[in-house]
Amino acid sequence: MRTEFPWRRSLKGLALAGAAALALGAGAAVAQPSGPPPGAGGPGGPPAGALPGGPPPASGGKTAPSFAPGLLPPPPPPTPAEQLVASLPDPQPGVMIPGPPLTADSPMPGADPRDLRGAWHHNQKLEFRLQRDMYGNPAPYNLDGAKVLARRVQSLKDGKPYTNASAICRPPGPQWQHDLNMPFQIFPSKDWIELMFEEYHGRWHIVLDPAKAPRPAQKEYMGYSVGHWVGDTLVVETSDFKQALWLDVDGTPLSANGKLIQRIRKVDNGDRAPFLEIITTIDDPTYYTRPWSVVRTFSWEPSLTVFTDYNCEEQIGDPSTDSNAGLVPEPKD
Repeated sequence: MRTEFPWRRSLKGLALAGAAALALGAGAAVAQPSGPPPGAGGPGGPPAGALPGGPPPASGGKTAPSFAPGLLPPPPPPTPAEQLVASLPDPQPGVMIPGPPLTADSPMPGADPRDLRGAWHHNQKLEFRLQRDMYGNPAPYNLDGAKVLARRVQSLKDGKPYTNASAICRPPGPQWQHDLNMPFQIFPSKDWIELMFEEYHGRWHIVLDPAKAPRPAQKEYMGYSVGHWVGDTLVVETSDFKQALWLDVDGTPLSANGKLIQRIRKVDNGDRAPFLEIITTIDDPTYYTRPWSVVRTFSWEPSLTVFTDYNCEEQIGDPSTDSNAGLVPEPKD
């Protein structure tokens, strides 16, 4: 017998409403927080400066020069890209619907830190636009990247949103897919790890032995992902995307030649509240001046191992709604 929790019905309603709103220029997805959540950068996590986009670590025993109060050098003037991004309207506020609490008899994940199997669901509020990296620094757009974001935000404001993968039920790429407001499950094996998502019926296939799974002849929407273990952290590099990606609802861009590097680890502090930490590094010289990293966490949700039905097609082509929801093609660069 299967039980559907009331909170989950609300969550599905929020997701469907958000999907329809996305097509009309509002959308629902998630973006990274401005600072690391509990567990980020802690024991077993990356030290400051270990990732591109973070503050540089100390080296050679030298310390940074100090300045007397009032004598700090002035900050550099904002670049044209920074000015353009700063001029954009703020994204819509995010919300969060918490999952059901774990009970005393809830099963726990496996003790092996490399065993990621099970059901997970994000435990942070939904937001709409990536704006800062995991250290609180602004996203390092170059002028081309800032222009792409600006035109996408303007299209939403004008009520004529651009067509994107999420709005037409195509795989939106690993970052947006795992950061949506629906649960996902992880199925590991010796040669690969599979992530299956309730929303869009998505699938993220991570190859652990490239010799047994060479790059496909045709590029895929989710790209080609190769993972390896560094200690108890799974490091996944994804590239070869079929098309450029939106990393969130407002359209934070990743070019088709960009690369995503995810560092995934299971954190269990013995408090019966295990979670996944996923640090994503965005490496895309087409739109950014340097690589930068964002972080999200996902709670353990053993009650969500059976997905509810998700019909993405309800947001497009439904005769009771606008057949294309007002979407317009995005100009090509």
